[in-house]
Amino acid sequence: MSWTDSGTSKMDLSRLLPEIDEAQAVATRESASAPSLLLVDLPSLSGLPLNSSYRVTAAVIARLHDAVAPSGNIAVVGEGRLAVLAPRTGPRRAAVLARRVERCIEDLHNSEEVPFSGPASVRIHQLDPGASAQDALALAGVALNPAKEHALPVWLTRAEIFDSPRPRVALADDLDEAVHAGRIGLAYQPIVGLQTGRIIGVEVLARWQHPSLGQIPPLEFVPLAHEIGVAGELGRLVLEGALAQLTGWRNSHAIGSDFVLSVNTSADQLRALVGRGQIQGLLSATGTDPRNLALELTEESFVAGAEQDVEVFAQLHGLGVGLHIDDFGTGYSSIGYLRRLPAALVKIDRTLLGDLAGDPREQRFIRAILDMVGALDLDAVFEGVETGSQARELSRLGAAMAQGYHFSRPLPAATMTALLGSWNQT
Repeated sequence: MSWTDSGTSKMDLSRLLPEIDEAQAVATRESASAPSLLLVDLPSLSGLPLNSSYRVTAAVIARLHDAVAPSGNIAVVGEGRLAVLAPRTGPRRAAVLARRVERCIEDLHNSEEVPFSGPASVRIHQLDPGASAQDALALAGVALNPAKEHALPVWLTRAEIFDSPRPRVALADDLDEAVHAGRIGLAYQPIVGLQTGRIIGVEVLARWQHPSLGQIPPLEFVPLAHEIGVAGELGRLVLEGALAQLTGWRNSHAIGSDFVLSVNTSADQLRALVGRGQIQGLLSATGTDPRNLALELTEESFVAGAEQDVEVFAQLHGLGVGLHIDDFGTGYSSIGYLRRLPAALVKIDRTLLGDLAGDPREQRFIRAILDMVGALDLDAVFEGVETGSQARELSRLGAAMAQGYHFSRPLPAATMTALLGSWNQT
């Protein structure tokens, strides 16, 4: 089966209309920024068989999950065209998001050798929060065509992974079973000291390999874990496995005494881990120095829960465990919180990295970030370093730490162990 209309101007945004209406209502009710709609035209995939084109589109969507988190939606709206709905996203943040989407697609092309011809293009439309979804699209100059029958399914990042409710219920049951059976895997991405060239820590990432569906993205199964009430157990499982691996590396002398294990968590998981004494128990059971562990929250989590979680942060600080802020610089005004929260490090979001080698303004911008972070007595890790030139420029500008595909992708434990041995050998 092929598309009934393959013209590049044809779109089917009907599946996004409820999401747009909801985003409009929230913007009006909360006096928030109006939602933005990003129309993404993928590079040409001409010459590929239809099934291969589907797989490439699915791979793009999986990669874009990271770019549009936590509240964005992605839908296939035409052949080679995606729509990204971003609630509470003003023009500046929409521009940042568009750049992030373009980079995700470029990274997929570079790393997975997807046969794109040319770059992706992203058009931004600011929607009017006072209008209905259809009127808002019309005012933005977006043509809404009737739904058309085609072979390619429509994906939404916050709706069902499949079209019917039953698969999501089944997936929830599978996740519940996997968590309680301890079948959640871990991957480790190195954090590199730019001045020394050594691996000085790792970021720990949860992985779920579904027995029939394959790898489920964390941005699908982690929110689902919260929905079904197993997020606390998931957080404990990840921390327990990560500390066990850290103990193994320490006992085999694969790491130094200042090596830091950075574990992704959510505010809810952090409250459970601290409130139930699980962090203290696991540190004691594994003989881990608290200084070798850091828990990592997104910048959004810090802002959204700062008032109610200050006591939790203080307890964590009292244990000697580090508190890191992930995705710093993605648009939330958390600088004021940085001045009073016991954070030790910020991870600078990849969208803030520009053409460091060729643009003096970008270099001044990075220096300003380093000056601000230094004035707050914080360390910084630059995320998303993809090229050697970026790494060299960051080092020259005084940055101490970085991570990204230039150094390594997230790796399973055995591969990470081998990398530690080869990379850090003297």
